[in-house]
Amino acid sequence: MKAELTIEKLGAAGDGIASYQGKTVYVPLALPGEVVEVSLTSKKGKGFEAELLEIKQPAVNRVKPVCRHFGTCGGCNLQHLDEEQLAIWKAEVIQEALEKHGITDAPIAPTKTSPPHSRRRVDLVASKRKKGAMIGYHVKRSHQVFDVGDCPLITPALLDLVKPLRALMSELMDRNSKARLSLTDTATGVDLLINGEFEMTLAIREKLAAFASEFNLSRIAFYDTSADILETISEARTTEIQIGDKRVPLAPGGFLQATESGQQFLIQHVKDHLDDGAMVADLFAGCGTFSLPIADRVKSISAYESDPNLVLALKIGANRQMLAIDPVERDLFRQPLLPEELKVFDIVIIDPPRAGAAAQVAELALSSVPKIIFISCNPSSFARDAKTLMDGGYSMGTITPVDQFNWSNHVELATIFTKPRKA
Repeated sequence: MKAELTIEKLGAAGDGIASYQGKTVYVPLALPGEVVEVSLTSKKGKGFEAELLEIKQPAVNRVKPVCRHFGTCGGCNLQHLDEEQLAIWKAEVIQEALEKHGITDAPIAPTKTSPPHSRRRVDLVASKRKKGAMIGYHVKRSHQVFDVGDCPLITPALLDLVKPLRALMSELMDRNSKARLSLTDTATGVDLLINGEFEMTLAIREKLAAFASEFNLSRIAFYDTSADILETISEARTTEIQIGDKRVPLAPGGFLQATESGQQFLIQHVKDHLDDGAMVADLFAGCGTFSLPIADRVKSISAYESDPNLVLALKIGANRQMLAIDPVERDLFRQPLLPEELKVFDIVIIDPPRAGAAAQVAELALSSVPKIIFISCNPSSFARDAKTLMDGGYSMGTITPVDQFNWSNHVELATIFTKPRKA
């Protein structure tokens, strides 16, 4: 069914939203203020999803996408919106999430956006067909894979490997099979983790080792998804990432901030709210994104993380530089720090995954910790957790949106919460 609609706003997923016969219609690639012709394709919740057929009246802030794959690729969905308005919209996403929890007066600073070609980690899909392997991303809203020829998001070092990897995977993979390639641009070279189900024969190992040598990769690892076995195939040197003025080893596929500029801003945010000589708890510490750069300024850091590989990496990094960091393996979802444990800390840094940290935040709300430095990668879970802290007597500071995922609907944020310590 065709319809002519006026787009009213952008939804949280980046789709244009309009009304039709009292129902909400979601229109991908449409912008607020545009008059569009659409085809209603399927039901979505209590409304409809639509396909954009024609833009009869474009928005003033519509721009030409910078990537030729835009509209096909399932990664970026907002390259048609100018950068200034996109940054404003990402702040509005945070504001709307907070308002759903009754927080209406939160001060929000301008968005900090990472530049193009700065993403240092990418997951590519390899799909073997009759004529060879395809290396790229999934087609929008599909499991189909398309060949990537360009990507304005990732670093040049990662982009330069796409074509050679296409030739390599054509030799390694069986027809009609798939594999996932995780590439990380590290301080010591590109790290490659292959996730697949093909047999790792001696011939394949030799080809991978030769590939690593030819293209100066720091490491190639293979994760056999059928047997749940991780194996390092080639490692020319220790794979490390730079965190401030320090380095820490990175496990295959290990977590790190998506961009160097985003990481630097978040580190500076933490530093700006430090008290020299404080006792600090770093919750969901990863491999030390915040613990390592601040260790010289504080009395001690207890760094809690559930992933044993990240805990080990932080231990190595801290011991190498004789820093007062105590890495602790602990699942904060199942075993959050209790108020009695938290009372020894002057500052808590918390950077939870997308689901937020409901259990841990509930204990923080009951605690006497005077300052919480909060980093979040999900406005929705953050708003829920912020409400819990504020109900527990905390005041929230200015929120800064952080965009490490250009042209997508994803946004991170940084802020602080304070509470007077009881005498």
